[in-house]
Amino acid sequence: MDFNQPISLQTASATFLEINTITSAAGPATPLSGYAVDGVTLGAANVRGYTVEEAQRDGIKGAEAFLGARNVNLIVSAYGSTIGNFWDKVDTLSGSMDPYPDAFVSDDGFRQLRFYSPTGATTKQVYMLVRPLSIPGIGITKNQSVGSSAKGFATNTQLQFLAKDPRKISVAESTVAISVGTTTVAYTGNYKYYPTVIVTASGTSSSYTLGGKTVSLIGLSSGTSYYIDHAKATLRIGSATGTISQGKFNETLTTGFGAIASGGSLVLSGSASGGSMIYREAWL
Repeated sequence: MDFNQPISLQTASATFLEINTITSAAGPATPLSGYAVDGVTLGAANVRGYTVEEAQRDGIKGAEAFLGARNVNLIVSAYGSTIGNFWDKVDTLSGSMDPYPDAFVSDDGFRQLRFYSPTGATTKQVYMLVRPLSIPGIGITKNQSVGSSAKGFATNTQLQFLAKDPRKISVAESTVAISVGTTTVAYTGNYKYYPTVIVTASGTSSSYTLGGKTVSLIGLSSGTSYYIDHAKATLRIGSATGTISQGKFNETLTTGFGAIASGGSLVLSGSASGGSMIYREAWL
């Protein structure tokens, strides 16, 4: 997390509260007003998967393994240029930690926490899907409450979140055109992402392989595009919000819905005139 860049918490579908507005000191003669993120802890994500003890042998047997949720804790300082401005900042910050606001009922209260993640080559904007674990505790002493109008007012607190997905996902979405044959994807993330694959049919059947898994399609109409969401394992006709038609999957030949990863490629075959793959990049 780059503390010199914006850090924001989603409060509505297209609205964010900027919680890192102060990235450098304004000087002793100028009281501050805003927020500064002073620290972050990205917690561990436990591995979950089925295991069973071996019978009459040392060790265990295991099946597929996946990552679980992850705690994210931020230390945030709130600054006010006047006592009223200070308490406005504190109240706004506390209000943003509603665990189940109306705007996110369909997402069970989870919303984006956006920040920038620097690398040796560039700085990328990413998000994590988080839900508050608590309303932040606010500690104010009498001296802070009386304060000084010349110096301003300040306190700090901890914002505690649960990230339902342990990954950091790029805000920017990428699209790559695919054609019959092999399409290599320039993917720079360090962990897999489940994309949406769009196949435009030129006949009644087609298939493609991604991440070692094959999706086989039947009953297609020439010229129609089919949107396969690998995260949800669904197929929609004509658009990303079109009619769901799971019957287009050939259950006999479909082996799963693969993910894109570094060095990955998609192999398209059958009656298809082309298509595209829409994806974001993911990091742990």
